[in-house]
This record gives sequence, structure tokens and C-alpha cells, in this order.
Amino acid sequence: MRGFTILLVVMYHVQLIDKTTGECHALCNAISHPFDYLRMPVFIFSSGFLLYVTRISRRVGVSDLYKEKFERIVIPFIFFGIVYYAIKMLFSSFVKTQVEASFTDFLLSYVFFSNSPIAHLWYLATLFSLMLLYPLFVYVFKSNVRILLFGIISVVIYFFDFSILEDYNYFNILYLNKYIVFFYVGMVVVHYKLYDYLQGYIKTILLLALYVVSFLLEIRLLAGISGIFLFISLFMLIDQYVPKLFSSYRNYIYQIYLMSFIFQPFVELILWKTLFYNENLLMLFYVINVAFGIYGPVLVSKLIERVPYRMVRLCFGLK
Repeated sequence: MRGFTILLVVMYHVQLIDKTTGECHALCNAISHPFDYLRMPVFIFSSGFLLYVTRISRRVGVSDLYKEKFERIVIPFIFFGIVYYAIKMLFSSFVKTQVEASFTDFLLSYVFFSNSPIAHLWYLATLFSLMLLYPLFVYVFKSNVRILLFGIISVVIYFFDFSILEDYNYFNILYLNKYIVFFYVGMVVVHYKLYDYLQGYIKTILLLALYVVSFLLEIRLLAGISGIFLFISLFMLIDQYVPKLFSSYRNYIYQIYLMSFIFQPFVELILWKTLFYNENLLMLFYVINVAFGIYGPVLVSKLIERVPYRMVRLCFGLK
């Protein structure tokens, strides 16, 4: 499921320009559009799921969790912030987000993500904010009543709109309410082993129908949650027949998220827009773009894993 989700994320970021309009080809957006309401919910759900499995259920201490997540999230955040800022500053004539050599702007790019050179790293700030709530989650999962109450609260605050306070949106905190519910669902699914109730072809079909209806009606929260359950049901079926699906990269989804924004623009700006632009080759370059976005980071990760210096590996989100 995580392997397919990172594929959706890479597909979403394909930007092959149509020179007649100067905009991204409509086909690129059309391919990923059916997954718009579940792509990030499933991605964040997976993080909540894994937090419960690997930390809450094992009663890992708060200080140990914070130390680990600092290494796992904050160090790559700082490192790739420098990388992307430098790349966009050096190649400012090619990129959409113009960057000037300003230390103040550089520091602010870590705080405010709107129109920032490192805007796509908002997920790391959001994920770390969720991890800071670890003591609260540990407390909540000691009681069924607390679990229910927090679930209700997470659903209610989902509908809050803090956009009027955009000037104070430090570390993307004003949008945390849009993701905490899906993160929480990940933990609830493990706690109550809800996946046991989602197995079977009929349930997969029903969940698909529910997702399609909620998508068409633009009920984002229902689409996100039903999409999560749909993916669980669907991939439990797939795992029975193709257990190694996405095995060539599914262990590196974090690194793909961190580095795909380097490899995909290379295809879009150099190979497609500058060297080989041909409308008849659009689908070929779409596939090439996705392949570069996935396997470029995998190749780099395999090389970095051989580096004997732990700090270097931590910069790339590797142990």
C-alpha cells in the first residue's frame, strides 16, 4: 500500500509542459486526479499506522521517540532544505519559484512554506508536529472512551478553516487539523485490528463504490477515510497473489519523497522541454518521468547506505 501511495505522489508531481499553452499537459493532471482525495490521507495514515505498530504498542518512551524522530525527520528536513534552496538558487532561470541569495529568506523558507523554495517539504514539518503529540496518543489509547472522544474531536476540527491566519502559519501548523484525523485512523486501525474486517472481494467493491460516490460528491473527509479502507482491503487481496509488488522500491518511499523533486524536474526541464520535446512522445516521457522520480532516489539511497558515516546516512533518512 505504501509502495503504491508513493507512486501516486510521484505521478501527482509530473509536470510536462505543453509549449502551446505554457502549462502542464492536461493529461498529466487527468491521470492522477481520481486519487486526489486519498493520496495524502493514505500517505499520512501509513505513518500513524506504523507509529502505533512500532512505538505505541511497544511502549517506547517519549524521550527515545523524540530523539529518533529528530534524527529521522528533522535532520533530512534541514539537509534537503539546503539542497533544494541551493538548486533553485543556481538554476533560478529554469524553476518556477525564484530564489535570491538571502540568508534571511533561506531561514524563513523553513518556517513558511507558501511559495517557498522548499514548499514540498511541508510534509516533514507536519509529520514532526504529529510526532510531538506522541504523549497524547499514548494517553488516549489507554481507554476506549478516550479513543472515541479524540476521534470525534479530530473529525470536528477537520472542518475548521484557519486560512484567515495564514500570516501565522508557522511550520504549516494551521493545516495540521486536515491531516491528524487520517494519522489517528492509522493508529485506530491497528489498535482494534480493523483490517481483519476489510478482507474479501465484496468489501473491496463496496469500499470502491463508497470512494467513487464521495469523490464525485466532493466529500473529502469521507473520500479520504473510505479510500484508506479501500486500499487496505485491495492490497490485502493483491498480496495473496503478488506479495512482491513494488518490492523494487517500497523500502525507500521516504527517500523517494525526499529526492524525487530533483530527478523529475531533470526530465521535465532538460529532457522534455529542452532536448526532446515531441507531443507524440508525451506518454513515453510521462513514464520516464515517473521512473526517474522513483528509481533515481532508490539508486542514490543504495549508494548512501554504503557510506560508513552515520550522519551522512541520516541526512538521507537512512539508518
